[in-house]
Amino acid sequence: MAHSAVSQVYVSVPVGSDSSIRRSAFKTPYVSFRDKLWTPSLALDLKTKKVQSGRQYIVCSVQQAAKQKVAVSPLVLEDAKEPPLNLYKPKEPYTATIVSVERIVGPKAPGETCHIVIDHDGTVPYWEGQSYGVIPPGENPKKPGAPNNVRLYSIASSRYGDSFDGKTTSLCVRRAVYYDTVTGKEDPSKKGICSNFLCDSKPGDKVKITGPSGKIMLLPEDDPNATHIMVATGTGVAPYRGYLRRMFMENVPTYKFGGLAWLFLGVANTDSLLYHDEFNKYLQDYPDNFRYDLALSREQKNKNGGKMYVQDKIEEYSDEIFKLLDGGAHIYFCGLKGMMPGIQETLKRVAEERGESWEEKLAKLKKNKQWHVEVY
Repeated sequence: MAHSAVSQVYVSVPVGSDSSIRRSAFKTPYVSFRDKLWTPSLALDLKTKKVQSGRQYIVCSVQQAAKQKVAVSPLVLEDAKEPPLNLYKPKEPYTATIVSVERIVGPKAPGETCHIVIDHDGTVPYWEGQSYGVIPPGENPKKPGAPNNVRLYSIASSRYGDSFDGKTTSLCVRRAVYYDTVTGKEDPSKKGICSNFLCDSKPGDKVKITGPSGKIMLLPEDDPNATHIMVATGTGVAPYRGYLRRMFMENVPTYKFGGLAWLFLGVANTDSLLYHDEFNKYLQDYPDNFRYDLALSREQKNKNGGKMYVQDKIEEYSDEIFKLLDGGAHIYFCGLKGMMPGIQETLKRVAEERGESWEEKLAKLKKNKQWHVEVY
């Protein structure tokens, strides 16, 4: 389920023939949130999987407990002045390996969302807020003989990956299925080719990736005390998970975050929450630097008695948000394209109530590079 008592990060640790690592891993005690201790050790649910020839991994869960941050490597990933872009193109993709696929929503969530960890061996580095392209196997149904088109997915981890070693990436993927409007039954002929391929993948499976791509959602780090307002619907939370791990979980010598990160997440219900334990932990450990507001459309009502959507939650805090934007805050939107008209409408109405022109305000935010939108 998405919100169990203990949050987990899957870590892939090269083992090879080093039996001392295997022995020490099994001796480590179980650590829960309540214990208030970080464990850098390799305990819990140990499963040895051979994911590529010549290398063996233990795939295990690291319990996220207290405030002490995790060491990351290689720190050379901090040296680049510009983000890596399109290192691998569709005609010559990189063949990566699936490390793990985990369903991360509860049984009452509409649909299935999976957290997928992919091993790129450090060959396809990326920055937080970028996307990978995935080319699902098989031929393009519209172009017989040609491979399938590339599908873009926002990366849901920091540049160090879930194993903190710069060799993996994570994707947050909702399985796309379609139902016949007449019969109400699932129509497998119209299901999403790539999302189903990824969600059905097994550890060790190969996956062709391209990229990384995108500069719009990069996290500006020139001011470590800046305010970042993050708005997401569903899997649009992916880039923000990367930002927040960098801000609050990882010990990055060159980036010590001291500002405010404010996440608005809109999903259907409690069982649909994504990375909820991780975000709650930041809220507990960094109450002055992190805020977290939810819009659960099937469980909450807005002020008019209708369903609570993310724009309604934004309206609730509109005075504060507008003041923060006037003070230079960055605001990000990621998720389904359909989220933006309602949000823009709400912001326009709020601006007019404040005696401001939304068009002028938006133009100023864009000019100052405070406005970041990536919808699909």
